[in-house]
Amino acid sequence: MKTFFSTISIQTNPVSLEKVVVALLAVTESHVFFHYSKNKLNLLDKLAPSKIGIGGLAKKSLQLIKNTVNETNKTLQKTQTTIVFEKSIFSKEYFSYLNKYNNGILNFSEPALIPFDFTTEKFESYYLNFIGEPTELVEKKTLSFAQKIKPAFDKKGLVEKADLKFYFDPLHFHGIFKETDISLITKNGDISAIQTIDFNLTEQTIVNNVFETQSIQVALQHFAKDTGTKVKPIQIVFEEPLKDSENHVLFDITYKNLKDNFNFITPDVLEKETEKIANSNNIKFSDYLQTLEI
Repeated sequence: MKTFFSTISIQTNPVSLEKVVVALLAVTESHVFFHYSKNKLNLLDKLAPSKIGIGGLAKKSLQLIKNTVNETNKTLQKTQTTIVFEKSIFSKEYFSYLNKYNNGILNFSEPALIPFDFTTEKFESYYLNFIGEPTELVEKKTLSFAQKIKPAFDKKGLVEKADLKFYFDPLHFHGIFKETDISLITKNGDISAIQTIDFNLTEQTIVNNVFETQSIQVALQHFAKDTGTKVKPIQIVFEEPLKDSENHVLFDITYKNLKDNFNFITPDVLEKETEKIANSNNIKFSDYLQTLEI
């Protein structure tokens, strides 16, 4: 399948039906491109005086789309798969539906096919043509949370000293109700674990990750008691979301409720932790389980 794209606009005058194009979305089989203009959003309330607050509402809707795009791209990169359009919202048919029937703030254009392979450079060019400005250079150069923490888990010797992406089996760990994974777990006397939580994803994804981490902590405490070992508080790797964002509110609530039972660390601290583990006498948690015949 070739790329298709859709522009996203907002109506500023219901009488003349004037619209302002504020965003561009392009979908390929292996990546979703999306960007919206913060400059135009800031001008919306002036352009549409009869719709006070439309800029803020539009921004929330566009940010939700951006979060979904980021999650989709993260999954595609992680699994090295392509989009299954029959099951994905990023299908040409779905955006055709939005073009015809959506009555919300955002107006989607009829998706248009592009008969060639699409790249980041092409998206930049299309965005400039349709939106009338380049994408912010700061956003282009900013690494995602996953990209920032990846080097810490790629350290030489780490996989010999710790399990990366260890899955807890609900049949063997009390408090686990479905197969749940943790980013890193190791043992050197005490059991130590690290969990990464991206607070820039959607609210439901963040909440699910937090609940799963809590269940793992409970399971490890039961396990340690039953086996006569000790377990350290799980270290949660985080990056603080943008101030005044809904994600930051959720982060504040999470931190307030969990800071006494978990250790919150930043990606730079994670780098030091994995370096220390890679050069330690630690053993993998899975190897320790084998000595217990679990």
